[in-house]
Amino acid sequence: MRHETFLGSSIGALYRQIVLKYPNGVKFVSTQQIRKGDKIRYAISFKQIEIVDEISTTLSLRYPENVLIEKIEGLEDKLAKLESLGDWEPTNNVCIDTIKEELLAKGMDAKWLDKISTILIKNELDTEKNLIMHYILEELEASLVFSEKDKQPPKIIMMTGPTGVGKTTAIAKMANYYKDQIDTSKMAFINLDHYRVAASEQLKSYANLMDIEYGDIEDASEFSKELDRFKHKELIFVDTGGISPFDINRLLETVSFIRGASTHDVSTVLVLCATFKKEDLVAMHDHFSFLSPDNLIITKFDETSSISGLVDFLRSCQIPLYYFSTGQDISKDLIPAFGDYLLNRLAKEWQNIECETIQ
Repeated sequence: MRHETFLGSSIGALYRQIVLKYPNGVKFVSTQQIRKGDKIRYAISFKQIEIVDEISTTLSLRYPENVLIEKIEGLEDKLAKLESLGDWEPTNNVCIDTIKEELLAKGMDAKWLDKISTILIKNELDTEKNLIMHYILEELEASLVFSEKDKQPPKIIMMTGPTGVGKTTAIAKMANYYKDQIDTSKMAFINLDHYRVAASEQLKSYANLMDIEYGDIEDASEFSKELDRFKHKELIFVDTGGISPFDINRLLETVSFIRGASTHDVSTVLVLCATFKKEDLVAMHDHFSFLSPDNLIITKFDETSSISGLVDFLRSCQIPLYYFSTGQDISKDLIPAFGDYLLNRLAKEWQNIECETIQ
């Protein structure tokens, strides 16, 4: 068997390169982390598995090629059904079992962890904590979807979401973020929230503070007219009332506003909170999904120490991540969503997970 070593900055990328070059499989020999200053690289050493001609010859003599293909496809179907059950079989590997148990308790999905664990075990990368963690983090990052930040923002951005997630403050933060690109005189705020006490006063005070024109309407039929009034603006933010995901009447009211502005290109942003449990995030996503949100903003990262359940939700919901909000300061507490922010938070959250390493 020929011995080779691949070098790279990503365990996941190296694994894909090896599989692409040697689809018949390899025998992993060692994995090494190489640190040079602030940069980390990995070296994966392996041996190529040689195909035994005698076996393939024997099989081809016993079965015609089409029969072999049918048998292989049948086995693949059975394996797929078994994998879909999500059952976790003990691996006799204390390290990976411990990590899986800890991440399950933190809110990660069992079936997804099973899939990752199977890959790690199959390729003998399942005995070193750091390598397991790096691989899981890389797979999480690869599964997240982010908005294109270099594009011009939509002209009309409507904030939707449950009560208390910080939609109004997010509007002020976004306006402040874009003010270097678009002068505030070319922006407008429109308030549709007439349920929360002092909601209009809060948005109007932000408008006065930033010298942004302000509009306040109560009826869906007026929405399109207000948008027409601001047609010369380059950026319009629309604030909607906070809605319980179980309040059908309020949800339908929001739909009526959107339909009333059907002649305008309105981009809908769903705002959710990092402090919510994963079950609540899933329920809210399901109830707001009929609004077809274009982007997702996550607020209140500063109010939680655990984001494992949130990231697992983001992995599955697939709405492009737009911005993260980390506090109340409109001048600095909004950041464009990116993977490193989430992965660094997760790495800190998971750093105390301890497991035995089998040599």
